[in-house]
Amino acid sequence: MSSAAGARGSAFGLRGFPVRPSSGATLPGRALFALTLVFVAFGLLSVYSAGAYVAHARGLEDGHFLFGQASRAAVGLVALFVASQIDYRFYQRLAWPILAVTTALLVPLVLPGTEGIAPEWNGARRWLDLGVTVQPSELAKLAVVIWVAAIAVNRQDRLHEFREGLLPIIAIVGLVAGLVLLEPHFSAALWIVVLASVVLFMAGARLTHFALGAAAVVPLGLLTALASDYRRARLGAFISTFVDPASVASTSGYQLQQSMIAIGSGGLTGVGFGRSSLKMEYLPEPQNDFIFSIIAEEWGFIGAGLMIALFVAWTLLGLKIARSAPDMYGRLLAVGITALVTLSAFAHMGVALGLLPTTGVNLPFISAGGTNLILMLAATGILLNVSTAWRR
Repeated sequence: MSSAAGARGSAFGLRGFPVRPSSGATLPGRALFALTLVFVAFGLLSVYSAGAYVAHARGLEDGHFLFGQASRAAVGLVALFVASQIDYRFYQRLAWPILAVTTALLVPLVLPGTEGIAPEWNGARRWLDLGVTVQPSELAKLAVVIWVAAIAVNRQDRLHEFREGLLPIIAIVGLVAGLVLLEPHFSAALWIVVLASVVLFMAGARLTHFALGAAAVVPLGLLTALASDYRRARLGAFISTFVDPASVASTSGYQLQQSMIAIGSGGLTGVGFGRSSLKMEYLPEPQNDFIFSIIAEEWGFIGAGLMIALFVAWTLLGLKIARSAPDMYGRLLAVGITALVTLSAFAHMGVALGLLPTTGVNLPFISAGGTNLILMLAATGILLNVSTAWRR
Protein backbone atom coordinates (compact mmCIF):
# COMPACT_ATOMS: atom_id res chain seq x y z
CA MET A 1 0.00 0.00 0.00
CA SER A 2 1.35 3.40 -0.85
CA SER A 3 2.10 5.89 1.91
CA ALA A 4 -0.61 8.18 0.58
CA ALA A 5 -3.18 5.41 0.70
CA GLY A 6 -2.09 4.47 4.19
CA ALA A 7 -2.39 8.06 5.33
CA ARG A 8 -5.83 8.32 3.77
CA GLY A 9 -6.96 5.13 5.53
CA SER A 10 -5.61 6.33 8.89
CA ALA A 11 -7.09 9.81 8.62
CA PHE A 12 -10.55 9.03 7.41
CA GLY A 13 -11.17 5.50 8.66
CA LEU A 14 -13.79 3.47 6.84
CA ARG A 15 -15.85 5.03 4.07
CA GLY A 16 -15.05 8.51 5.37
CA PHE A 17 -16.05 7.88 9.00
CA PRO A 18 -13.63 9.67 11.32
CA VAL A 19 -11.46 7.44 13.50
CA ARG A 20 -11.97 8.12 17.16
CA PRO A 21 -8.97 8.28 19.52
CA SER A 22 -7.95 4.73 20.35
CA SER A 23 -7.78 5.39 24.10
CA GLY A 24 -11.50 4.61 24.32
CA ALA A 25 -11.18 1.11 22.87
CA THR A 26 -10.94 -0.83 26.15
CA LEU A 27 -14.43 -0.04 27.41
CA PRO A 28 -16.17 -1.34 24.24
CA GLY A 29 -13.97 -4.43 24.41
CA ARG A 30 -14.93 -5.16 27.99
CA ALA A 31 -18.59 -4.58 27.25
CA LEU A 32 -18.38 -6.85 24.19
CA PHE A 33 -16.73 -9.60 26.23
CA ALA A 34 -19.37 -9.36 28.97
CA LEU A 35 -22.19 -9.42 26.43
CA THR A 36 -20.66 -12.45 24.72
CA LEU A 37 -20.55 -14.31 28.04
CA VAL A 38 -24.22 -13.46 28.57
CA PHE A 39 -25.04 -14.92 25.15
CA VAL A 40 -23.09 -18.11 25.85
CA ALA A 41 -24.70 -18.62 29.26
CA PHE A 42 -28.19 -17.98 27.91
CA GLY A 43 -27.37 -20.25 24.99
CA LEU A 44 -26.67 -23.14 27.36
CA LEU A 45 -30.05 -22.63 29.01
CA SER A 46 -31.80 -22.37 25.66
CA VAL A 47 -30.11 -25.45 24.20
CA TYR A 48 -31.11 -27.48 27.26
CA SER A 49 -34.70 -26.30 27.09
CA ALA A 50 -35.03 -26.73 23.32
CA GLY A 51 -33.09 -29.99 23.08
CA ALA A 52 -34.15 -31.98 26.16
CA TYR A 53 -37.30 -33.42 24.56
CA VAL A 54 -35.51 -34.12 21.27
CA ALA A 55 -32.73 -35.97 23.11
CA HIS A 56 -35.24 -37.98 25.15
CA ALA A 57 -37.16 -38.91 21.99
CA ARG A 58 -33.94 -40.23 20.46
CA GLY A 59 -33.17 -42.39 23.49
CA LEU A 60 -30.48 -40.07 24.82
CA GLU A 61 -30.06 -38.34 28.15
CA ASP A 62 -32.12 -35.17 28.52
CA GLY A 63 -28.91 -33.16 28.90
CA HIS A 64 -27.24 -34.63 25.81
CA PHE A 65 -27.27 -31.40 23.80
CA LEU A 66 -26.47 -29.32 26.88
CA PHE A 67 -23.35 -31.34 27.73
CA GLY A 68 -22.16 -31.18 24.12
CA GLN A 69 -22.77 -27.44 23.98
CA ALA A 70 -21.03 -26.86 27.32
CA SER A 71 -17.90 -28.73 26.19
CA ARG A 72 -17.80 -26.76 22.94
CA ALA A 73 -18.36 -23.51 24.81
CA ALA A 74 -15.38 -24.36 27.04
CA VAL A 75 -13.18 -24.96 23.99
CA GLY A 76 -14.54 -21.78 22.39
CA LEU A 77 -13.79 -19.67 25.45
CA VAL A 78 -10.22 -20.97 25.49
CA ALA A 79 -10.00 -20.07 21.78
CA LEU A 80 -11.39 -16.60 22.61
CA PHE A 81 -8.76 -16.07 25.30
CA VAL A 82 -5.90 -17.26 23.09
CA ALA A 83 -7.07 -15.16 20.12
CA SER A 84 -7.39 -12.10 22.34
CA GLN A 85 -3.68 -12.42 23.23
CA ILE A 86 -2.40 -12.75 19.64
CA ASP A 87 -1.63 -9.53 17.79
CA TYR A 88 -4.27 -9.29 15.06
CA ARG A 89 -1.57 -8.23 12.56
CA PHE A 90 -0.36 -11.83 12.73
CA TYR A 91 -3.36 -12.84 10.61
CA GLN A 92 -2.46 -10.23 8.01
CA ARG A 93 0.93 -11.86 7.51
CA LEU A 94 -0.60 -15.35 7.33
CA ALA A 95 -3.70 -14.47 5.32
CA TRP A 96 -2.70 -16.58 2.31
CA PRO A 97 -1.76 -19.72 4.30
CA ILE A 98 -4.97 -19.46 6.34
CA LEU A 99 -7.06 -19.27 3.18
CA ALA A 100 -5.06 -22.07 1.53
CA VAL A 101 -5.53 -24.46 4.46
CA THR A 102 -9.24 -23.68 4.64
CA THR A 103 -9.64 -24.26 0.90
CA ALA A 104 -7.78 -27.57 1.22
CA LEU A 105 -10.28 -28.64 3.89
CA LEU A 106 -13.15 -27.86 1.52
CA VAL A 107 -11.81 -29.99 -1.34
CA PRO A 108 -12.51 -33.49 0.16
CA LEU A 109 -16.16 -32.50 0.57
CA VAL A 110 -16.64 -32.33 -3.20
CA LEU A 111 -14.36 -35.15 -4.37
CA PRO A 112 -15.61 -38.69 -5.05
CA GLY A 113 -14.05 -41.45 -2.97
CA THR A 114 -13.59 -39.33 0.15
CA GLU A 115 -16.84 -40.38 1.84
CA GLY A 116 -14.85 -42.01 4.63
CA ILE A 117 -13.81 -38.62 5.99
CA ALA A 118 -16.56 -36.56 4.35
CA PRO A 119 -19.78 -38.57 4.76
CA GLU A 120 -23.07 -37.52 3.22
CA TRP A 121 -25.81 -36.48 5.60
CA ASN A 122 -29.26 -35.27 4.52
CA GLY A 123 -28.12 -35.08 0.92
CA ALA A 124 -25.04 -32.92 1.57
CA ARG A 125 -21.41 -33.38 2.51
CA ARG A 126 -20.60 -30.53 4.88
CA TRP A 127 -18.55 -32.13 7.67
CA LEU A 128 -15.07 -33.60 7.83
CA ASP A 129 -14.42 -36.42 10.29
CA LEU A 130 -10.79 -35.94 11.31
CA GLY A 131 -11.11 -37.52 14.72
CA VAL A 132 -13.16 -34.48 15.57
CA THR A 133 -16.00 -33.27 13.36
CA VAL A 134 -15.26 -30.00 11.57
CA GLN A 135 -17.45 -27.94 9.26
CA PRO A 136 -15.00 -26.25 6.85
CA SER A 137 -17.62 -23.87 5.42
CA GLU A 138 -17.82 -22.19 8.83
CA LEU A 139 -14.04 -21.79 8.92
CA ALA A 140 -14.16 -20.40 5.38
CA LYS A 141 -16.27 -17.44 6.49
CA LEU A 142 -13.63 -16.20 8.92
CA ALA A 143 -10.75 -17.12 6.60
CA VAL A 144 -12.27 -15.04 3.80
CA VAL A 145 -12.71 -12.04 6.11
CA ILE A 146 -9.06 -12.29 7.21
CA TRP A 147 -7.80 -12.70 3.63
CA VAL A 148 -9.95 -10.04 1.96
CA ALA A 149 -9.04 -7.50 4.65
CA ALA A 150 -5.32 -8.19 4.09
CA ILE A 151 -5.56 -8.03 0.29
CA ALA A 152 -7.69 -4.88 0.42
CA VAL A 153 -4.97 -3.15 2.46
CA ASN A 154 -2.25 -4.29 0.04
CA ARG A 155 -4.29 -3.18 -2.97
CA GLN A 156 -5.69 -0.01 -1.41
CA ASP A 157 -4.42 2.18 -4.22
CA ARG A 158 -5.89 -0.15 -6.87
CA LEU A 159 -9.28 -1.04 -5.42
CA HIS A 160 -10.96 1.58 -7.57
CA GLU A 161 -9.79 -0.38 -10.64
CA PHE A 162 -11.91 -3.37 -11.52
CA ARG A 163 -9.48 -5.47 -13.56
CA GLU A 164 -6.28 -4.83 -11.62
CA GLY A 165 -7.74 -4.38 -8.15
CA LEU A 166 -11.11 -6.03 -7.65
CA LEU A 167 -11.27 -8.86 -10.19
CA PRO A 168 -8.46 -11.01 -8.71
CA ILE A 169 -10.12 -10.79 -5.28
CA ILE A 170 -13.49 -11.75 -6.76
CA ALA A 171 -11.91 -14.75 -8.49
CA ILE A 172 -10.42 -16.16 -5.27
CA VAL A 173 -13.55 -15.54 -3.21
CA GLY A 174 -15.59 -17.10 -6.02
CA LEU A 175 -13.42 -20.22 -5.89
CA VAL A 176 -13.97 -20.65 -2.15
CA ALA A 177 -17.70 -19.93 -2.42
CA GLY A 178 -17.96 -22.31 -5.37
CA LEU A 179 -16.45 -25.19 -3.39
CA VAL A 180 -18.93 -24.55 -0.57
CA LEU A 181 -21.79 -24.41 -3.08
CA LEU A 182 -20.82 -27.84 -4.43
CA GLU A 183 -21.27 -29.48 -1.00
CA PRO A 184 -24.04 -28.22 -1.48
CA HIS A 185 -24.37 -25.41 1.08
CA PHE A 186 -26.01 -22.48 -0.67
CA SER A 187 -26.51 -20.24 2.37
CA ALA A 188 -22.87 -20.57 3.50
CA ALA A 189 -21.64 -19.77 -0.02
CA LEU A 190 -23.88 -16.71 -0.04
CA TRP A 191 -22.54 -15.55 3.35
CA ILE A 192 -18.95 -15.86 2.10
CA VAL A 193 -19.74 -13.55 -0.82
CA VAL A 194 -21.63 -11.11 1.42
CA LEU A 195 -18.85 -10.92 4.01
CA ALA A 196 -16.21 -10.33 1.33
CA SER A 197 -18.40 -7.61 -0.16
CA VAL A 198 -18.80 -5.87 3.21
CA VAL A 199 -15.03 -5.74 3.75
CA LEU A 200 -14.35 -4.55 0.20
CA PHE A 201 -17.03 -1.87 0.43
CA MET A 202 -15.59 -0.53 3.67
CA ALA A 203 -12.11 -0.61 2.12
CA GLY A 204 -13.26 1.78 -0.59
CA ALA A 205 -14.24 -0.35 -3.59
CA ARG A 206 -16.49 1.52 -6.01
CA LEU A 207 -20.26 1.23 -5.77
CA THR A 208 -20.50 0.94 -9.56
CA HIS A 209 -18.37 -2.19 -9.43
CA PHE A 210 -20.65 -3.66 -6.76
CA ALA A 211 -23.66 -2.87 -8.93
CA LEU A 212 -22.08 -4.62 -11.91
CA GLY A 213 -21.11 -7.57 -9.75
CA ALA A 214 -24.61 -7.83 -8.31
CA ALA A 215 -26.09 -7.71 -11.80
CA ALA A 216 -24.04 -10.81 -12.65
CA VAL A 217 -24.16 -12.68 -9.33
CA VAL A 218 -27.82 -12.24 -8.34
CA PRO A 219 -29.28 -13.93 -11.46
CA LEU A 220 -26.68 -16.70 -11.13
CA GLY A 221 -27.60 -17.15 -7.49
CA LEU A 222 -31.31 -17.35 -8.31
CA LEU A 223 -30.68 -19.91 -11.04
CA THR A 224 -28.59 -21.97 -8.63
CA ALA A 225 -31.30 -21.80 -5.98
CA LEU A 226 -34.04 -22.75 -8.42
CA ALA A 227 -32.00 -25.65 -9.80
CA SER A 228 -32.39 -27.52 -6.52
CA ASP A 229 -35.76 -29.10 -5.73
CA TYR A 230 -35.62 -28.45 -2.00
CA ARG A 231 -34.38 -24.85 -2.36
CA ARG A 232 -37.05 -24.20 -4.97
CA ALA A 233 -39.67 -25.63 -2.60
CA ARG A 234 -38.44 -23.46 0.28
CA LEU A 235 -38.46 -20.34 -1.86
CA GLY A 236 -41.97 -21.17 -3.06
CA ALA A 237 -43.09 -21.76 0.51
CA PHE A 238 -41.65 -18.40 1.56
CA ILE A 239 -43.58 -16.59 -1.19
CA SER A 240 -46.76 -18.59 -0.53
CA THR A 241 -46.66 -17.64 3.14
CA PHE A 242 -47.55 -14.08 2.15
CA VAL A 243 -50.24 -15.17 -0.31
CA ASP A 244 -51.83 -18.42 0.89
CA PRO A 245 -50.11 -19.83 4.02
CA ALA A 246 -52.53 -22.76 4.31
CA SER A 247 -51.45 -24.12 0.92
CA VAL A 248 -47.94 -24.97 2.13
CA ALA A 249 -48.56 -25.42 5.86
CA SER A 250 -48.21 -29.21 5.72
CA THR A 251 -45.52 -29.46 3.03
CA SER A 252 -42.62 -27.18 2.15
CA GLY A 253 -43.82 -24.42 4.47
CA TYR A 254 -44.20 -26.67 7.51
CA GLN A 255 -41.10 -25.42 9.35
CA LEU A 256 -41.98 -21.78 8.82
CA GLN A 257 -45.59 -22.29 9.93
CA GLN A 258 -44.50 -24.08 13.11
CA SER A 259 -41.98 -21.34 13.80
CA MET A 260 -44.65 -18.67 13.48
CA ILE A 261 -46.98 -20.64 15.75
CA ALA A 262 -44.23 -20.90 18.36
CA ILE A 263 -43.51 -17.17 18.26
CA GLY A 264 -47.20 -16.29 18.37
CA SER A 265 -47.82 -18.66 21.28
CA GLY A 266 -45.32 -16.76 23.42
CA GLY A 267 -47.47 -13.66 23.69
CA LEU A 268 -46.03 -10.78 25.68
CA THR A 269 -44.23 -12.64 28.48
CA GLY A 270 -43.93 -16.21 27.17
CA VAL A 271 -45.16 -19.59 28.37
CA GLY A 272 -42.22 -20.00 30.74
CA PHE A 273 -38.76 -21.52 30.60
CA GLY A 274 -38.82 -25.17 29.56
CA ARG A 275 -42.55 -25.11 28.77
CA SER A 276 -42.43 -24.84 24.99
CA SER A 277 -44.84 -27.23 23.29
CA LEU A 278 -43.60 -26.65 19.72
CA LYS A 279 -40.23 -28.27 20.52
CA MET A 280 -42.06 -31.56 21.00
CA GLU A 281 -41.50 -32.87 17.48
CA TYR A 282 -43.46 -30.06 15.84
CA LEU A 283 -40.54 -27.78 15.05
CA PRO A 284 -37.56 -29.61 13.47
CA GLU A 285 -34.13 -29.02 15.06
CA PRO A 286 -35.44 -26.63 17.72
CA GLN A 287 -32.05 -26.59 19.47
CA ASN A 288 -30.34 -25.31 16.35
CA ASP A 289 -31.98 -23.81 13.25
CA PHE A 290 -35.09 -22.55 15.09
CA ILE A 291 -33.86 -21.87 18.60
CA PHE A 292 -35.00 -18.23 18.39
CA SER A 293 -38.57 -19.49 17.87
CA ILE A 294 -38.35 -21.49 21.10
CA ILE A 295 -36.88 -18.48 22.92
CA ALA A 296 -39.77 -16.33 21.69
CA GLU A 297 -42.31 -18.96 22.77
CA GLU A 298 -40.85 -19.39 26.26
CA TRP A 299 -39.81 -15.79 26.95
CA GLY A 300 -42.41 -13.96 24.88
CA PHE A 301 -42.22 -10.69 23.00
CA ILE A 302 -40.22 -9.11 25.82
CA GLY A 303 -37.57 -11.83 25.78
CA ALA A 304 -37.34 -11.92 21.97
CA GLY A 305 -37.16 -8.11 21.83
CA LEU A 306 -34.39 -8.09 24.43
CA MET A 307 -32.47 -10.68 22.40
CA ILE A 308 -32.68 -8.46 19.31
CA ALA A 309 -31.62 -5.41 21.34
CA LEU A 310 -28.58 -7.23 22.73
CA PHE A 311 -27.42 -8.22 19.26
CA VAL A 312 -27.86 -4.61 18.14
CA ALA A 313 -25.67 -3.60 21.11
CA TRP A 314 -23.07 -6.23 20.10
CA THR A 315 -23.06 -4.77 16.59
CA LEU A 316 -22.55 -1.21 17.81
CA LEU A 317 -19.71 -2.29 20.10
CA GLY A 318 -18.02 -4.12 17.23
CA LEU A 319 -18.26 -1.06 14.98
CA LYS A 320 -16.94 1.16 17.77
CA ILE A 321 -13.92 -1.13 18.10
CA ALA A 322 -13.44 -0.94 14.32
CA ARG A 323 -13.44 2.87 14.41
CA SER A 324 -10.86 2.86 17.21
CA ALA A 325 -8.44 0.43 15.53
CA PRO A 326 -4.98 1.93 14.93
CA ASP A 327 -4.63 0.84 11.29
CA MET A 328 -6.60 -0.01 8.18
CA TYR A 329 -6.24 -3.77 8.55
CA GLY A 330 -7.55 -3.68 12.11
CA ARG A 331 -10.55 -1.64 11.04
CA LEU A 332 -11.41 -3.90 8.11
CA LEU A 333 -10.91 -7.06 10.17
CA ALA A 334 -13.12 -5.70 12.97
CA VAL A 335 -15.88 -4.73 10.52
CA GLY A 336 -15.73 -8.15 8.86
CA ILE A 337 -15.94 -10.02 12.16
CA THR A 338 -18.79 -7.80 13.34
CA ALA A 339 -20.63 -8.58 10.10
CA LEU A 340 -19.87 -12.29 10.51
CA VAL A 341 -21.64 -12.39 13.87
CA THR A 342 -24.46 -9.90 13.47
CA LEU A 343 -25.57 -10.73 9.94
CA SER A 344 -25.85 -14.38 10.97
CA ALA A 345 -27.85 -13.41 14.04
CA PHE A 346 -30.35 -11.26 12.18
CA ALA A 347 -30.61 -13.79 9.34
CA HIS A 348 -31.47 -16.52 11.87
CA MET A 349 -34.12 -14.35 13.48
CA GLY A 350 -35.38 -13.25 10.06
CA VAL A 351 -35.90 -16.88 9.04
CA ALA A 352 -37.75 -17.63 12.29
CA LEU A 353 -40.01 -14.60 11.77
CA GLY A 354 -40.75 -15.48 8.14
CA LEU A 355 -38.89 -12.43 6.80
CA LEU A 356 -36.39 -14.59 4.92
CA PRO A 357 -36.66 -17.97 3.15
CA THR A 358 -36.04 -20.96 5.40
CA THR A 359 -32.38 -21.94 5.53
CA GLY A 360 -30.01 -23.28 8.13
CA VAL A 361 -28.37 -20.35 9.91
CA ASN A 362 -27.15 -20.65 13.50
CA LEU A 363 -27.93 -18.02 16.10
CA PRO A 364 -24.37 -17.03 17.13
CA PHE A 365 -23.25 -18.14 20.61
CA ILE A 366 -26.67 -19.70 21.26
CA SER A 367 -27.62 -22.39 18.71
CA ALA A 368 -26.31 -25.91 19.30
CA GLY A 369 -23.32 -26.59 17.08
CA GLY A 370 -19.61 -27.19 17.51
CA THR A 371 -17.68 -25.49 14.74
CA ASN A 372 -19.93 -22.42 14.63
CA LEU A 373 -19.79 -21.77 18.38
CA ILE A 374 -16.03 -22.19 18.59
CA LEU A 375 -15.51 -20.07 15.47
CA MET A 376 -17.71 -17.23 16.74
CA LEU A 377 -15.91 -17.16 20.08
CA ALA A 378 -12.48 -17.26 18.43
CA ALA A 379 -13.52 -14.42 16.10
CA THR A 380 -14.69 -12.44 19.14
CA GLY A 381 -11.24 -12.96 20.66
CA ILE A 382 -9.66 -11.42 17.55
CA LEU A 383 -12.04 -8.48 17.85
CA LEU A 384 -11.05 -8.03 21.50
CA ASN A 385 -7.39 -7.96 20.48
CA VAL A 386 -8.16 -5.17 18.00
CA SER A 387 -9.86 -3.25 20.81
CA THR A 388 -6.67 -3.26 22.93
CA ALA A 389 -4.18 -2.69 20.10
CA TRP A 390 -3.56 0.92 21.11
CA ARG A 391 -1.66 -0.32 24.20
CA ARG A 392 1.03 -2.04 22.14
